[in-house]
Amino acid sequence: MKKLIPLLMLVPLLAVGCGPITLSTSQPSIISFNAEPSNISAGESANISWNVSNATTISIDQGIGSVALTGTRAVAPATTTTYTLTALNSAGTATATTQVIVTGASVAPPSTPMPTPTPTELPTINYFMANPPIISFGGSTTLSYDVSNAPSVTIDNGVGSVASSGTTLVSPAATTNYTLTATNAAGWTSVTVTVVVGAAPAAGMPDLVIEDIVRSGNTINYSIKNQGDATAGPSTSTLRVDGTPVANSNVGSLAPGGSQTLSFVSYPYTCSGVNDGIVVEADTGNTVVESLEVNNSRSETWGCILHVGPLIPAFVKPDLVITDIWIDGHTIRYRIKNEGSGASSVGYSRLYIGGAVKDNDLNVPVIAAGASLPRSFSYDFDCLFPIIQEVKVTADRGDSSNESDETNNSRTENILCP
Repeated sequence: MKKLIPLLMLVPLLAVGCGPITLSTSQPSIISFNAEPSNISAGESANISWNVSNATTISIDQGIGSVALTGTRAVAPATTTTYTLTALNSAGTATATTQVIVTGASVAPPSTPMPTPTPTELPTINYFMANPPIISFGGSTTLSYDVSNAPSVTIDNGVGSVASSGTTLVSPAATTNYTLTATNAAGWTSVTVTVVVGAAPAAGMPDLVIEDIVRSGNTINYSIKNQGDATAGPSTSTLRVDGTPVANSNVGSLAPGGSQTLSFVSYPYTCSGVNDGIVVEADTGNTVVESLEVNNSRSETWGCILHVGPLIPAFVKPDLVITDIWIDGHTIRYRIKNEGSGASSVGYSRLYIGGAVKDNDLNVPVIAAGASLPRSFSYDFDCLFPIIQEVKVTADRGDSSNESDETNNSRTENILCP
């Protein structure tokens, strides 16, 4: 199995035996942005197509929104319309325009536009957080935000303009302060969160991490792995529910790269309230001296079953997420998990490479609440060029399951080709 290597580990990995390598910091390049046909009659449609390189965020106005590096979109404007494509990366921004001319369109009589009211109150930042707030070197965290009364919302340190509500994945190389700024005509409001990044792993030491947490009935199971390059001696793992320690689990020695699946058999789990915060912490008490001590915990939020009456469930929904992606020869494998309170429906997952659809894993079976299973795609993956490839897997692509959270179905990782 060839491990997935995060993008931030590229420089030190490529430097081994290859000499120094400098990553490009050039601005995005818009190779093409066209409308075909560029002249249409009223009621007809045209295709907008684009090809962009070296960009992390791409968007098109006129209601199209965020798009992949390459693609095509059908449009049917009522009047002659100019479309603007904006490509962004940490080095800067590039824009391009294309126009669809509409003939025979009815022209509305001129009218006096209603004046836009000027806001009298500053924007409100309902929340801005990083989850998790502490990551290992080379890891990622998700910035979540929700803002009211602000037409302009930005996040610094290379994120750029964002919607008024949503999430974005960041992978800082060192401890970083991210500031969200919301602006309207009355002024601006900002909030800053700090993402703490652990030091690069030391050589010749173990490193214990929790890879997954699942439940089977009322038993909570977890997977623990030693991702260091030295044997980890015996240790203890601790289960916390809503911040309270409720059970411990003994872990034997783990060789480098070794993993075990264990259970908290002494604690019969019962979900309470709307949801439960589940945390499993490896190496409680730090009995094992590790290369990294900040990556021992894994946190998840599990939805609960609420009852209107004694026997009438009011909220029983699945929540499908992709917890891991890895390469096995030419096969792309992934793990799909149901973090919700109800079983999922039969559905399918979709594979994207470099933003383009490559394969569909059809008929993903029913997954019970709290359960997970490994899956794979039939796509013959050949990691040759480019040297780094973006691999994305999306669960429940056809929305077969009515989920409690429809925004967390995808996972993206970057592969360093051998």
